[in-house]
Amino acid sequence: MVALEKKYLFIGLGIVAVVLILALSWTSTRPPGYVLAKAETGKAVEAIYATAVVEPLTWAAIAPIMTGRIMEVNVEEGDQVKIGDILARLDDSDLRAQLDESRALETYHAAEFERAEKLIKTGALSEDKYEQRKSSLIQTRARSSMLEQQIQQLAMASPMNGTVLWRDVELGEVKEGGKPLFWVGQPLPLRLEAEVDEEDIPKIKSGQTVLITADAFPGEVMQGILHWVSPKGDPVNKSYRVYVTLPEDTKLMIGMTVETNTVVQEKEGALLIPLNALSDDGYVWRAESGARGKFTAHRQKVKAGIRGENKVEILEGLKEGEQVVLPPFEGLSDGAVIQAR
Repeated sequence: MVALEKKYLFIGLGIVAVVLILALSWTSTRPPGYVLAKAETGKAVEAIYATAVVEPLTWAAIAPIMTGRIMEVNVEEGDQVKIGDILARLDDSDLRAQLDESRALETYHAAEFERAEKLIKTGALSEDKYEQRKSSLIQTRARSSMLEQQIQQLAMASPMNGTVLWRDVELGEVKEGGKPLFWVGQPLPLRLEAEVDEEDIPKIKSGQTVLITADAFPGEVMQGILHWVSPKGDPVNKSYRVYVTLPEDTKLMIGMTVETNTVVQEKEGALLIPLNALSDDGYVWRAESGARGKFTAHRQKVKAGIRGENKVEILEGLKEGEQVVLPPFEGLSDGAVIQAR
């Protein structure tokens, strides 16, 4: 009985060994698998990508001219303001104390000069004394005027009629000079301000359609019209500023960051393949159909046309319906037998 069990055990092990050998043999002779894609007709679109920020067409940023403590805040976001309205004011108590002192001196020197004018007419005062009193009055008046201007500069006034679109200040805070504390402008219309790489600028023209996507509205593609390209570029970032007009009913809001694609060229009925199937030197791997679902790979020179974000137009070298190999191409050689996966 024991001998019989051992016999069946050896037979079972032998079958398993044969199966493993056959599986290894089949795997070693199986051609490598690659992802294939068909050349198909469709719409070829070339677009220039850029990120952009939504901003109002008419607006101004208001910032203090120097660092100081905020002693007065007069507006809230959404308030309507007019030109010259004081939005906020830096602490000017020291300057006002100096101004009070200067005005007191101005009053004194004015009285002294008035008395000097009477004395000079009677000859009771020398010309030098008269000029000294006159000079003292002029200097004091000039200092008072300078202090008044400095106090006025500490007040942040609206440069236009409009709405307080943004406020970043609270009473008592110390704010840095030159850093905007308010945005004042018109809520509508809105536009986009984008930075486009200088090598793409020759393709950009006013009136082109701009496709817009935003994280705030996933899956939705909005449109705008390219309005203006700045004639001077940024030599450091090697880019040009571009403005895009938005429709009045746009969902976008001031300050949003969006992605833009400016359509510079499009063509219906173009022969298209995935962009990553095309090598930098203008070749593709064409997969020629063979027996039992296998393919033969051939390195094929092609002439490319419009290049989009994911697709590229093929002008010569491929026909509709032919298949190309997608990367990675490691181990692929001309004439190699492959299979689709």
